Amino acid sequence: MELIIAMSVLAIAISAQLAVFSSSYLSISRASMKGTAVTLSDTQMETYRTLPYACIYLASASGDSAYTGDSAYAASQITGSSCSPNATPPTTATSASQTVSGPDGRVYRTDTYIVSTTPTGGRPLKKVTVVVREVKAGVVGSVLARQASTFDQAQD
Repeated sequence: MELIIAMSVLAIAISAQLAVFSSSYLSISRASMKGTAVTLSDTQMETYRTLPYACIYLASASGDSAYTGDSAYAASQITGSSCSPNATPPTTATSASQTVSGPDGRVYRTDTYIVSTTPTGGRPLKKVTVVVREVKAGVVGSVLARQASTFDQAQD
């Protein structure tokens, strides 16, 4: 009888340990995804920081519901450009949405929003927002990282 009770207590203790290990694994996996997403959003934003003001634009805005449903979306996305030929931005800078593989082997979607804002009595500014979402089985999931920056024409 004592042996059965001891084995039951041991089984309960081992089950609790397995639950802790399982939740720890999921937390580490999620933190890894968020870390990769932050790196991807920072890389995208750095691309814009290297461009002249006139070259910060989108070739066209994306029309899918994941893109238009974001709080950074505005119907007045800055598209087209008067960018000089010797400073043509890379395709990664002008694409509203792109799917990329992270260094962790997972697939992420990077959405870029560019809108014009003018503070009262100020110069026009371009606000760039980069949002990275997870992609599972081809379906766009939740937001993992969001980064925004404002660009001033006087910085050229």
